[in-house]
Amino acid sequence: MSVIEMTTFVVAPDRTSEMLAARPAMLAAFRTDRRGFIAARLVRVAENTWLDLVEWADAEAFDASRAKGANLPEIAAFFATIDELVGVRSGVRYDDAADGPRAVRTIAYGTEPSQVGELYLPGGDGPFPVVVLIHGGWWTAMFDHRQTVPLAQDLLSLGFAVWNIEYRRVGEPGGGWPGTFDDVAAAVDAVADLDPAIDTSRVLVVGHSAGGQLATWVAHRAALPEGVPGALPGITPIGVVSLAGVLDLVDADKVGLGSVLADLDAEPPHGSPPPSAPELWPAVAARVGDGITRLLLGGSFAQYEERYAVASPVLLADGGVPVLVVHGTADEVIPPAYARTYADAATAKGADVELVESPGADHFGVVELDGHAWRVTRSWLTDRLHRAESGE
Repeated sequence: MSVIEMTTFVVAPDRTSEMLAARPAMLAAFRTDRRGFIAARLVRVAENTWLDLVEWADAEAFDASRAKGANLPEIAAFFATIDELVGVRSGVRYDDAADGPRAVRTIAYGTEPSQVGELYLPGGDGPFPVVVLIHGGWWTAMFDHRQTVPLAQDLLSLGFAVWNIEYRRVGEPGGGWPGTFDDVAAAVDAVADLDPAIDTSRVLVVGHSAGGQLATWVAHRAALPEGVPGALPGITPIGVVSLAGVLDLVDADKVGLGSVLADLDAEPPHGSPPPSAPELWPAVAARVGDGITRLLLGGSFAQYEERYAVASPVLLADGGVPVLVVHGTADEVIPPAYARTYADAATAKGADVELVESPGADHFGVVELDGHAWRVTRSWLTDRLHRAESGE
């Protein structure tokens, strides 16, 4: 089970600014040094008293971190600002659901801090169909899997188990090519061993934005040549959904998609979640002037045509996994044309692709639970499940 560490400590008023200034570097050190570290939140409960809420993948990760102590300078600098440690407690995380609190299991599928996922199981014994959720955020470590938690809760209410995955992203060690793709493939294949209550013959994958690109890439893994990231899949989904996905990486490179991240003062798109790791933004901004795909794949299409060929869904666009492509007609972040281009290319190759353009939906409107796009997605997932169960 996911473990929440609750540490209470005292900081003298004249050292509060120093403590807060040391915090970002300490968290960055945790992300690179501590397996199973997921997130942290700092709460001021009195003038001099603070509560640090840290989420760990499991009890072993929590214990291992405590044993390491202040092993890195950045961690030691933060600890040095603390006058008194009041106490440390831990507890299992529960998320609210319609039928009451539900325990969430955070499971590591690798040894790196971001190689984890959250597993939600419906009530009962199963076997349960499972949806793998892949979050977006420009493939960067500025954003994490928490933005898809509402989708996970909604899918849970339909009787699906949900595997809401994290993966290495641009801005952290191993992120980009090939680590991001290796991780997504490994996380999907990890479904085979997550829990006996999961039916591995009924796996669906849903991704939003950058996650939509990765989800659609998963649909075409069987077509990848041996030796490239994601080849020889261990799990084959019965269906994949791209919500506002970046399905044409070549054009994304051509137009410098994502270069808006270079402007730290830019107005965020309507409905976008705040960055989960805003301290990483300056480092991304300094490198993203030519577009985010060059950070994801290590360079331009002209430099790495072979990488784009096995990463861009519009160039793969074949394989036997049915794909639903949903894109808002008012999306100003990812061009709706990418959805049309992919659907045309995949259909021409005989792939099973359905394109739905959601009227008036913007980039984040497609993941609003009461919106047209998500209603279409829920219906399509349920239909794919029924078809699989009836042998169609």
